[in-house]
Formats: sequence, C-alpha cells, structure tokens
Amino acid sequence: LRQKNFGIVRKWVVENLDNDPNLIFRKIYDHLYDVLIPNTIPAAVLVIAKYQYQQAFVADQEINLLAALTEIMVECKFK
Repeated sequence: LRQKNFGIVRKWVVENLDNDPNLIFRKIYDHLYDVLIPNTIPAAVLVIAKYQYQQAFVADQEINLLAALTEIMVECKFK
C-alpha cells in the first residue's frame, strides 16, 4: 500500500482470499498508527468500516477487499 502499487496489492489480495476478511480488516486497523501519517488515520478508519459493513452484501469478496485497500492507498498518506 505504501508504494501505491495496485498490481502488487491485487496480487496480495488474491493470495490471501482464504483468510477471513474481518481478520484482514482488523489487522489493517491495528497497524494504522504504525504506517500512516496521523491525520490520515480517521479516513482509513472510515474506509475500513464502510467496506467491512459492505462485505456482508457483496457478491465478490476479492473485489470488495481490493476496493477497500485501493481507497486507503488513494486517500491516506504513509510514513
């Protein structure tokens, strides 16, 4: 995410689809303070909350997770 490389992020999502999406979102949330500039953390929390809620309704979990990570890449600034 830090490198804002969509191709690598997409590959990571495909390789980690077997994991519970809730756990993935939780791990991302737990590491926000380590990797993001503090004033962009609220935006990341809103993205995580939105996509975590949507995951119950989407037809394709891969697309939902990739969209969440893409939005974090675009909206947030990394250390």
